[in-house]
Amino acid sequence: IKVLRKAENDKDLTISDLKVKPGSKPGDHFASIMFKAIISYKTRGIEVLSRSLVVKTVPVEEGLKKDFLKDSHLFDREIIMYTKVLPEMKRLMESIKDFEDLAPRLIYHDTDPLVIIFEDITKFGYEMHYDLYDFDNTIKIVKKLAKYHALSFYMNDNKYSNKLDLTQYKTTMSSEMLDQMKVFFEGFSILKEEVATWPGYEEVTEKIGELKNNFAKTFLRIYDPNPEPGYNVLCHGDFHIRNMMFIKNGENLEKTMFLDFQISFWGSPAIDLLYLLYAIGGSDTRKRREEMLKIYHDYFSDYLNRLGCLKKPPSLLQLNIEMLDKGAMEVFWAMCIFPFFCLDFSKIDMEEMLLPAQQDNMLETRKAMYKNERTVKVLKEVLHDLMYKGLI
Repeated sequence: IKVLRKAENDKDLTISDLKVKPGSKPGDHFASIMFKAIISYKTRGIEVLSRSLVVKTVPVEEGLKKDFLKDSHLFDREIIMYTKVLPEMKRLMESIKDFEDLAPRLIYHDTDPLVIIFEDITKFGYEMHYDLYDFDNTIKIVKKLAKYHALSFYMNDNKYSNKLDLTQYKTTMSSEMLDQMKVFFEGFSILKEEVATWPGYEEVTEKIGELKNNFAKTFLRIYDPNPEPGYNVLCHGDFHIRNMMFIKNGENLEKTMFLDFQISFWGSPAIDLLYLLYAIGGSDTRKRREEMLKIYHDYFSDYLNRLGCLKKPPSLLQLNIEMLDKGAMEVFWAMCIFPFFCLDFSKIDMEEMLLPAQQDNMLETRKAMYKNERTVKVLKEVLHDLMYKGLI
């Protein structure tokens, strides 16, 4: 009721009905608890029926989720994004007559208890989408990402006028967090066994076997921002298809809304773009990655021009160099995360699977993951390319 009274600016508001239901499917959001609150209430003599709000909070029960989020400041980062960064981006967009929405509207937030409440955008026709998009639809998301990155680039170049220093938003990724995520790095030996059975992958097999020794350290390095005046933007940080909602017309994507800015950080745009190659677009996008990067760069540069940015944008060559330099993210997605993406989380409790007592089950699950038809197809497509680039 405190939330609604603040939102409606009515201290006498009363609630007549409240229903709560899950706000996401299993596996959609590991680092938070999501639910929908459908509320009927009376304000200033007007009866408001079935207003839907999305409530995001942290786990209260002891367990892996709570341990993972403890001291991570993920919610603090998201609150900053929704109260400072995204409103300034919206102001800049509207100043050049661009009225597109980047993210859902924030209704309320608090730090004790940790809670963020958003407008429920399903009422506008937005919905989740779980399959990877074709190239043409992926490009629509690429352009929106380019806009988001361009806005952050411009804001950083004008940080003394907007009083926002985006460079202070350093990555929340750390060696401690990687240790909690080690389940994702422990599959190289099992993957090596599987790839060893594929004719023509003998050299790749040996390269995979060498990864387990130092990959985590290499991976952590890619989150460091490039030294100024290097190529940096405010990365979304977790740029996959389950962190977005869409309005579609048949198979065609019409509108996109970004969600979950919990790990947004100042760093290389390549991080978000490498996510995109595996977690939004499919094989046709990877095969046309140079074309995708050209479209991204053109749109990024054009939007900076619209904003009146005086700083020269980084070149397309610099962007391609970034993609190679941060290539550990591509290895991570192809070999470690994409196989998990192919799991059916309605049948698997991921939190339970990660418990030490479940390691035998995790081992069997991992073996099955690397035999999954979708996973095998992607790995056979990309492993030689990753080796030729020197990434494995």
